[in-house]
Order: sequence, then structure tokens, then C-alpha cells
Amino acid sequence: MGTSNQDPTADAAPNARRRHHVYNVLAWICFGLGFVGMVVPLMPTTVFWICAAWLWLRSRPHRVRFLIEHPHFGESIRRFLEQGEICRTGKTAAVVGMAGSLVIWIALATPRWPFILLVGGILTLVALWILTRPEGQRRAPTPTRMAVTLDTGAWARPKPPANPPG
Repeated sequence: MGTSNQDPTADAAPNARRRHHVYNVLAWICFGLGFVGMVVPLMPTTVFWICAAWLWLRSRPHRVRFLIEHPHFGESIRRFLEQGEICRTGKTAAVVGMAGSLVIWIALATPRWPFILLVGGILTLVALWILTRPEGQRRAPTPTRMAVTLDTGAWARPKPPANPPG
């Protein structure tokens, strides 16, 4: 029995670079689809950005910061990546959006029954997966800090005249 003098990591490095490149390209595609979802009805944004974040975590981790710090979608993305949580509003929007998209697709494309059953079955499985994700604790909105002081002594003091003489 002979031993191999080849380093097993030598072949792994080009494959890892290729995989990182593919993940990066797919992440950009998901990011773009999510951006389109900001303006196109029934097309999700957060779902595509979660996919982009997942892909960038495996290829270009520094790019994820933009997504998790986004003022509107960042918390949903962060909670999903950290705990696998999807809020109830997100679940409802996803399931209603998928059902609405299926109805619109059927009405506009008039596909044959096997395709309707296939697409409907896939969407049903995805909806079931989404509905089984944990929701986590409801977080109360963070109140803005405002200092309010009440000077009760001001009620007893006479007010200065509106038009002082002079």
C-alpha cells in the first residue's frame, strides 16, 4: 500500500474560491430581487435579503452588515439568522403573498393542471415551513428618550405682559 504525497487541501482551495464566487453572485441576485420587491406588489423583500445574507455569510461576510443594519428590514433578517425566527406579520405576509401570486399566475398564465398542482404543492410546502418557524418574543417598540420637566411654580407666577411698554 502506497501513501499519497498530494496535499488534500491543494484541490480544496480552488473549489472553495469557486464556491465563494458562486455564493457571492447568487447573493447579489437575491439582493437585487429583494430590491425589486420593495416596489413590486406581492414580491417579498426580506426573504430575498435573508437569502442574500446567508450566502454572503459564506462568501463575503463584511457585506452582511448593510442588511442587518437596515432600518426597516434589519431586525427581521438578524432575528432569522440568529434564532431562525419569523414574526407573525412576516409569516402572514409570506403566506398571503404566495397564495395571491398563485391565484394571479393561474389567472394570467392559465397553466395545465399538473403544473398548477406542482407549483401549488411547492408553495404549500414552503408555507408550512414558514408557519413552523418560531416567532420569538414580541418586542415592544423602543421609546424615544425625551426629557419632560414640569415647573408647577410657573402656574403661580404672574405672566409678563404680552406687549411690554416702551
